[in-house]
Amino acid sequence: MLNLITPLSLAMLIATSLVNFAAAQDVTGPSGSEVFVKVTQNREISGTPVDLTELKVTTSFGEVAIPLAKIDGIKMHADGNDSSVIAFKNGDLVTGKVELDTVKLKTDWGTAHINTAQIEQITSEQAARFYSDASGTGAKSWRFTKTAPARAVTQPPQTQFGIGRGR
Repeated sequence: MLNLITPLSLAMLIATSLVNFAAAQDVTGPSGSEVFVKVTQNREISGTPVDLTELKVTTSFGEVAIPLAKIDGIKMHADGNDSSVIAFKNGDLVTGKVELDTVKLKTDWGTAHINTAQIEQITSEQAARFYSDASGTGAKSWRFTKTAPARAVTQPPQTQFGIGRGR
């Protein structure tokens, strides 16, 4: 029996291939991982980056393209020169000018287009944050942590001589 491809089966094969190709082209960041974007006025948006697999940064040693999968956090607008601090998963930090106008996030409610001028930081974990220490020269030295800040634990007042205890 001779296998012949009919025009209908050829059209279905092409349509299926195009759908699979389009799905493969939907770039959603490193392994589809969620990020947390803190924007001005202490608001946060979480979602999966769309069409962003690497970050282009101009540093003091040249231009680099950093894979998003290697980044734990980005502190935007870290100084008066509008530089950013990038925290790597291995603990290293680098400062440079991020070449990015908009961040697109796929969220539960749709796709968010966030202007980078409104972004304070982007992190791979919700509790992660940047903080700074002022050095002796007055320059800020940025640090990055993945843990939430410790909360002050208040102890109940101590009683003396058994006052306040049950009888």
